[in-house]
Amino acid sequence: MNLSTIKIWWQGLNLREQRLVLVMGSAVTVFLLYSLLWQPLNDNLADTEKKLASRQAMLSWVTENTERYQNAKSSSGNKKSKGSLSSIINRTANQQQLTITRMQPQGETLQVWLDSAPFTQLLFWLEHLANNEGLQVRAIDLTQSDKQGEVRVRRLQLARQ
Repeated sequence: MNLSTIKIWWQGLNLREQRLVLVMGSAVTVFLLYSLLWQPLNDNLADTEKKLASRQAMLSWVTENTERYQNAKSSSGNKKSKGSLSSIINRTANQQQLTITRMQPQGETLQVWLDSAPFTQLLFWLEHLANNEGLQVRAIDLTQSDKQGEVRVRRLQLARQ
């Protein structure tokens, strides 16, 4: 269809049909603008606001726990416990109510596995090991557990500092 064909078709319509075509054309244009531009922009804005709120909550949690970590670190210093790695790890894991499923010594290090542990409890335990027991994490491999907020520790390699 070229422009002259459209012009001839338009002139062939009576006044009422021309008004109807204009009204329908306007309605279709408004619908297309809404569905192709406005709605996707609104959805994207809402998603972005949700992500921002979630990240702000995460930032405040990290800030609070960073302060707590710094306070604990400065008050306790870096002590080194005496005893074997396995006894230190068993004792502290029991204090944190964590269940170790397997331990395997490897030279100067000890590898530990936990089937399921609350993530925050695991972090507190690792922080305690580093700050109070003089141990450091050499490697860690985590996966998400079936329960929300829990992780599986596939491999945790600990050594003296």
